[in-house]
Amino acid sequence: MAISLKKGGTLNLTKKEPALQKVLLGLGWEVQGKAVDLDASVFMLNAHGKLPADEFFVFFNNLKSPDGGIQHTGDNRTGVGAGDDEMILANLPLISPEVQEILVIVSIYEAETRRHNFGMLRDAYIRLVDVESNREILRYELGQEFGTCTEVEFGRLRNEQGEWHFVASGIGSNTGLQSYVDKYC
Repeated sequence: MAISLKKGGTLNLTKKEPALQKVLLGLGWEVQGKAVDLDASVFMLNAHGKLPADEFFVFFNNLKSPDGGIQHTGDNRTGVGAGDDEMILANLPLISPEVQEILVIVSIYEAETRRHNFGMLRDAYIRLVDVESNREILRYELGQEFGTCTEVEFGRLRNEQGEWHFVASGIGSNTGLQSYVDKYC
């Protein structure tokens, strides 16, 4: 049975799932009304909270990290249909030792121009699935508190002294994805 996390909740994946090697980060949402194009992005950060190189920013135009540890499966432009709308695969043993944290951001493509926000969505979530067993380990459901936001930090995978932890962040903003790029480059 999957663990349901609340905002700020943390799970030590290494202790809970010691054999865990490959993780699917599934992100899902349902659209209310017109289609909204959400984009999942991953920032692989070093001990200084920065990208070791630009290629450690994984998103729809850079689908794989240089170490092979993170792979984005591609862009879903509508969010239509049940289940995960965008997926990111993490092969934990392949992730560069200099990467201490993996930040998962979901942003709305051209939010300002299109006048889209997270209030146009319902049932948004992030879940972690053990790829080998296809078993859901945890799920974090985002509430309605992000109604006016155009991007949300869904969660973080942290490497703390060789142990992987998942943190359910739930931090919304209206600064655009570029503000994250500027912050972490």
